Formats: sequence, structure tokens, C-alpha cells
Amino acid sequence: MKDKICMINSFYPELTVTSIEFLGAGYDSEAYAVNEQFVFKFPRHATAAANLYKEAHVLMEIRDQLQINVPQVLFTGPSDDFKQMVFVGYERIQGEALTPEIIQTLDEAVLNKLAKELAGFFSALHQIKLTTSIQGLHVDKKEKCQKEFDVIKSLVLPAVSSDSRDKINTLYKHILTADFEDTTCLVHNDFGASNVFFDRASNQICGIIDFGDVAIYDRDIDFVCLLQSEEEGFDQEFVKTLLTYYNYNQLDILQKKCGFNAFYAQFENVFLGYSFDMKDLLEEALASLKQGIQDYEEHVLIKQNYVYYI
Repeated sequence: MKDKICMINSFYPELTVTSIEFLGAGYDSEAYAVNEQFVFKFPRHATAAANLYKEAHVLMEIRDQLQINVPQVLFTGPSDDFKQMVFVGYERIQGEALTPEIIQTLDEAVLNKLAKELAGFFSALHQIKLTTSIQGLHVDKKEKCQKEFDVIKSLVLPAVSSDSRDKINTLYKHILTADFEDTTCLVHNDFGASNVFFDRASNQICGIIDFGDVAIYDRDIDFVCLLQSEEEGFDQEFVKTLLTYYNYNQLDILQKKCGFNAFYAQFENVFLGYSFDMKDLLEEALASLKQGIQDYEEHVLIKQNYVYYI
């Protein structure tokens, strides 16, 4: 951890680090508690460093426009590389991340209040119009799909049967020529119960964290993430209650996006495994695709669900 302290002090020599505690790591970043009052995130690769730059600048602009607390950016370590960060330091939000075990202890009234407050958070977030332009924040759906297809063409097409190659080429042809009718706005883009910090004594939300994937993209991605993260603790009924408070009136389309997203995961996992050097995920996804394309007929031939790509 000495290297992290040295990195912090190279930018903030006046900050005396009296304690540093490793909090955890994901595919993108490592997190450390510093002096028990700050949380510093250090990116693990260039893409994460760029995402950290976007996260910091978005949080600095939106923090006063939300009714629920989000991390306040207190320290930044700009990289020599354009539009990247070597670290960002935030205030440490109190409470603890919601888990299935905690959620199961909450009564119906508390859960209803929680759903209403989160609906208010998303409503406010989705209406924010940023005043500054942040490179890479806007995600074009077809550009995103083309990047994924480029990896699929390189790694998957040479390894699968001619029938599977035809199916994959047809799938991507449809997606890349589809007309999407999305509501595009600022989105969290990776939301689940663990992003909510909660005080069990008062049954209050303390804050919402982890904006590393924040983007301007299809609004529905936030609700797709919620519907597909039931193992984190928010069940389908809770999400439906949240959507009711949000005044969301396209539930049938959302369900179709969830269905196609689950189908598309067999391809997306190849892209994710390759892009983030997740060897186990990549090998598992490739092995599965070599066995054949799952549910192709239903989603592509019969229902043409590729218009719900997200």
C-alpha cells in the first residue's frame, strides 16, 4: 500500500495519510479507505482510468442536483494521458451496501419508501443536462455493437461451424441496420442493490456509489440492470414498484430488452472477457458458442428481438 500513499502524496503532499485500508477490487478499480474518512479509487487499466475521469467530472456536476447523496469528489490525480485519472478520492459515504440479507429484514413500508426514493433518484438523474462536454460519455448504440462484432469476427467466427457463422453474421447485420427508438439520457449504467448505502438503524439511504460506468445512453439500461440483478436483493416486485413511482409506462418493451439482453450475453461475454482480460469468462463463452447459438430462432427469426438490443 506504500505505493498508493506515495501516489496520493505526489499530488497532495499536505495530506497526511495516517491509515489506509484495502476495501476491495473489481475488474476496473481498486478501492482504499484513507484516514477512515475518504475512499480512493485506483484504475487497473487504461479504460478504467478514462472511466474514472468521466465519473469524477460527472459527479462534480450532478451532486447538487440529486436528492440522494452521491460521492463528493475531493481529490483528483490527473494522468499524463489525455482524459484519464491515476486516482480519484471521495468523501466516504456512511452506512453499508445493501445485501440480500439486509433487504430481507426490511418490512413492506420500508421497502416501499426505498422504491419511491430510488425512483426519485432515477427521475432526477435522467433529467440532468450536463453543461460540460465529457469525451466518451455519449455511447452510440451501433458503434458499441460494431466494437463487439469486431471482436466476435476475430475470435468466434473462425472457431464455430458455418451454420453458426451465418447466424452470427445475420444477427449483427440486423442489429447494425435496426432503427432504435430510445430515450437517451444520463444513466448510472451498472445499478444494483450493492450501489445503495443504507443505515439500518434509521432505515435511511445514506448515498449511492460507483458511477464508473456512467454514460449518456438508453435510459432503459438502468432498469434492465435492476431487473437482472435479483440475486443482489431487489426482487421483481420491488423493481415494478420502483417503475410505478417513476411513472414508467413501457414495461412490455423493457421486458423485451431484458429478454434480448439475456440472449445476447453469450456474445457480449466474449467481448467483455477479451476486453478486460477475463480469461475464464472468455474461455467459457467461446466454448459455449462452439456448441451452437442458443435461442437464435426465437430471438432473431421468430420475434426479431434484435430491435431491443441494449
